[in-house]
Amino acid sequence: MRGIITLTLTCLLLISSGCSKDSLPGDRLPDTEAFKNEFTREFMKSDEETEDGFYTFESKTKGYTMLFPVNAKISTMDYEQIKSSYEALSYSEEVDKESISYFMTVNFEDSLDTDDIQINLGILSDVSGYEGDYKEYKSSEKTIYFGEKRNEENGYYSYVAYIASDGSNKAVSLNYHSRCTNKETSCELPGPGEKEKINRIVESVEFK
Repeated sequence: MRGIITLTLTCLLLISSGCSKDSLPGDRLPDTEAFKNEFTREFMKSDEETEDGFYTFESKTKGYTMLFPVNAKISTMDYEQIKSSYEALSYSEEVDKESISYFMTVNFEDSLDTDDIQINLGILSDVSGYEGDYKEYKSSEKTIYFGEKRNEENGYYSYVAYIASDGSNKAVSLNYHSRCTNKETSCELPGPGEKEKINRIVESVEFK
């Protein structure tokens, strides 16, 4: 009984930002893939959705935050961190209602190398296989370089983005691929909500 009272008081103190994920017992965690997966849960800032369908991801480098889909899972095998200057990770999700799955890689860097935009866009293009031009635009103290392509032969759709801080040497690159999961079911690529989802994630990146 005393433990329940203590937990309740703790959550009341944190009510303005949602009850901390670390204060919740396992059976009270949100019924989402992001929170059911122990490794992914470590990156979620709160168990409260920041906006519909998204939590807030907080980098272990403390260098940036961004929106994170509630049913995506971060791979433990692909994760890498070098102190506060570098982080690499990937996450994936099955979107049953649209019969698609997608895979996203995320790279963060805080170094003088991020100043050379053309070299970094070239690296992103080489890694992703993207051969087109990038759309450049400003958003909340950062510059975004965005590209998209459809690969009819291999049956997937891609988005790539390079997000550079206007006030520091921090930058994030994103590489997204989606594909149809059921050949017997019609599938639209990109899915109806996928481009909007990617745009929200890209524009939500906030450097710290």
